[in-house]
Amino acid sequence: MSTEAQTLATAMARAREATHYYFNKLKDTDLHFAPQANGVTLHSAFWLVAHLAVSENGLLLFATGGPGIKFSWAKHYTKGSAMHGAPEPPPFSEVWEMFNTVHDRALQHVASLTAEQLDAPNLTGTRFGGQEQVRDVIMGAIRHEGYHCGQLGWLCRMQGITTF
Repeated sequence: MSTEAQTLATAMARAREATHYYFNKLKDTDLHFAPQANGVTLHSAFWLVAHLAVSENGLLLFATGGPGIKFSWAKHYTKGSAMHGAPEPPPFSEVWEMFNTVHDRALQHVASLTAEQLDAPNLTGTRFGGQEQVRDVIMGAIRHEGYHCGQLGWLCRMQGITTF
């Protein structure tokens, strides 16, 4: 029988599988391609991968008391940052490695949480669905991944890439 924390970690892993699926469709394209729709510039695949690394690090590691990672380019890909990220973006290989490293560390950490730790307030005070418990931050991060996974799907469609 799984604990609640293990179930949450499984949901995180499944959300990431979908993100990998769409990103793999885009990996041989211009990762900095940022299309416009109705005069609004959308995020590039590069920005989305960097943003997911940063946000998962903040939500699933730092906010839950886990072993967060500090990296120099994080501030350029967080909520409210410039649309195209760092003026001198890091190499994509570094972003991709951090994206996967943070996720692996987050999966291990979340799966290890006790019921009492899930009930505790998250360390940032961030509210998800009006709640600030650790479990709510984890659920918010799972939803957040799905939101940006959908954006990767749109990037595929806008470039004529078949996804199914």
